[in-house]
Amino acid sequence: MKLLAQLRLGALVWLLLVLGASAYVFLGYVETYRQCTRDLQAMVGYGLVLQAGNALSAERGPSNRLLSRERLDPADPAYAWLREARARTDQAFDRFERVRHDDATPTQAMVDDVHRARVMLMQGRQRIDALIGKALADRSAEDLQRVIDQMVEARAGLDAPIEYFSRQAASEASSQAGAIVMARIISDLREYGGRLGSMLVVPLLTQEPISPARQSTIDDLRGRIDQLHRLMTRDVGASHDITLAWARVEQGYFGQAMPLMDGLIARSGHGYGLTASSFTDQVIPELHSIEVLGDLFVQEAIGHVIQTRKHARDQMILLGVILLGFLCLLAVALRAADRLIVQPLFHASQEIIDLAQGKPIPPRHGHGRSAEIISLYAAIDALRAHHRQSERVATERDELSKELRRLAYTDALTGLSNRRALDDMAGDPAGGSTPLKEQCGLILIDVDYFKSINDNYGHVVGDAVLKEVAGCIRDVVAESHQVFRYGGEEFAVLSTGRSVEELCAVAEDIRYALARGTISVPPDIELQVTASFGVAVRSESIITWGDLLREADFALYRAKAMGRNQLVSAPERT
Repeated sequence: MKLLAQLRLGALVWLLLVLGASAYVFLGYVETYRQCTRDLQAMVGYGLVLQAGNALSAERGPSNRLLSRERLDPADPAYAWLREARARTDQAFDRFERVRHDDATPTQAMVDDVHRARVMLMQGRQRIDALIGKALADRSAEDLQRVIDQMVEARAGLDAPIEYFSRQAASEASSQAGAIVMARIISDLREYGGRLGSMLVVPLLTQEPISPARQSTIDDLRGRIDQLHRLMTRDVGASHDITLAWARVEQGYFGQAMPLMDGLIARSGHGYGLTASSFTDQVIPELHSIEVLGDLFVQEAIGHVIQTRKHARDQMILLGVILLGFLCLLAVALRAADRLIVQPLFHASQEIIDLAQGKPIPPRHGHGRSAEIISLYAAIDALRAHHRQSERVATERDELSKELRRLAYTDALTGLSNRRALDDMAGDPAGGSTPLKEQCGLILIDVDYFKSINDNYGHVVGDAVLKEVAGCIRDVVAESHQVFRYGGEEFAVLSTGRSVEELCAVAEDIRYALARGTISVPPDIELQVTASFGVAVRSESIITWGDLLREADFALYRAKAMGRNQLVSAPERT
């Protein structure tokens, strides 16, 4: 009986261990599956609200085309195109509403925004239908622009819901945040691109010059489009479909449609050479290519989430199968032990699992018959030659002077301004007691343990590190800041009109950029470099350049004393 009790106790211990380990791993997959389900719901909601916004934007294309043409037979394909666009918009709104009620919990304000956008859309459609029913000559430019603006305003009503679902999707599906942001950027690009095209419909229709107010709006839209274009990055998606769609956008919209619109804007008041209808026909396919690119980002992000969820589900199934097989084997073993060793032996079931991520003066020539005139012209030519030579010498002297001054005020290693330039810019070369003329702030930066880099790797590597650090600082700070090599391994950033909090934020950006990266030095040296920062800003107690420099230097000393890779701002004295 003692052996039987020991066998039963051992089997129970093993069973509990296997069940506990299996349950722990299994519950991990269950949580992954549930999280992926939540991610998928958020991504689907985000994709649908983007589709609603894109569909509303795209509806302006066929509307503008009909508004720019004479009344047509209702059976004309142009009407069918408008009906299809409206049906697509309505379906997108309906799908979004269903997902909103089923899977999301938006605020009432967001619900009201969607409702208002749809009401404005319906009102805009009614006005469009009324204008289309009139003869082209009876459609005033004011009425046309008013209905175009109302359709733009209806789309703007979806900005808040899009922002809400964008934040929700990025919060839930953080692994797909890059694709989520790219989809938002591309959606905004499609909307601003459509608005820019709509701004040209009325001038093309009336063949009148672009008004100053309209030109101002066009300039604003053009600036936003350029900004969004710069924000687009291929690093987020590398699939073949995205690459092809990206090339289509670059070649079609930015390579053809934008130059077309720029040319029309430039020809304002001089004859456009293009009708509103033909302009719309050329631009709409390129805007559609932007919409396709945004959809691909959303669909690929959704596909990644689905794949992760499928993997978790497959692992749960596999774990269940393995656990079931293990249970069968254990049952057979226990039954055999019960039958062959002792009768009856403890019978149990257990579970297991094993699966645990880019001027000069032009020459004058005189002609005369007498030797005197010829001699005079020769003298004049000689004088002109001398004048040109003097100008050339003066120019060379000025250029040399400028170059010498530049060299005197430039650090040869890093290309930054040097300490002499900093002192001169501060207006007090001796660092004395002259009061600062304006709100002035200073960041002093000291590369941590730089001496050990020189000692261990040599001055060539040390110089390379200083150049990399200088480049990093120059890349991080804005153009409004002045960057200097203060001396040795020290750098300085001079700023005006900034509070100490703003200047500390700039210093923290530099510190983070240095700390998170590595510096590669041929042939195969990888260095992790950090720096300490002292920040000071003109205040009641910091009045002169000497005060500012002293306080920033003391703050830097405190940062180094606190362990380096630190940021201290004056007057943090102890």
